[in-house]
Amino acid sequence: MISRMLVAGLSTFVLFIPEPTMVRTTGADVTFTMPVNLTQLSPDIGKVEVNCNIFSSAIPIHAGTLGGLQGVPGYSGHQDIVVSGGKAVATATVVVPIPSLINAVGQTATYSCTLKGFSTSLQQWGAFDASTHANAWHLTPPPADLTGSFVW
Repeated sequence: MISRMLVAGLSTFVLFIPEPTMVRTTGADVTFTMPVNLTQLSPDIGKVEVNCNIFSSAIPIHAGTLGGLQGVPGYSGHQDIVVSGGKAVATATVVVPIPSLINAVGQTATYSCTLKGFSTSLQQWGAFDASTHANAWHLTPPPADLTGSFVW
């Protein structure tokens, strides 16, 4: 009799445990590793930046997040590569810190990694482009963005 009452009591207890409405995770990083081999860069380009962004509805909206397409929040990371002799040749390792996620399991995240060059004369970053011949960022063919998605 005691064992039946104990089982009935546990069953009742289990039924009253509320479902979690928000699961937060912290401390995750996403790392992108990619070869960079740019040649024939303008002598004005002093460094190349590999910038990676991750957007997901599992990322909470707060200070420090990026505004993505249709307001989806995101995080980013980057690595600079020094240009020498008109070349940027290296393996880039870009770490995107993910300080927190909400209900991430099964959610989709999209990512995009882009390359930009820093003009030493203009003191600004710009995207490489094949159609503009009059500036430091002319590069044919321009490097394609690395894009894709994954599920948390």
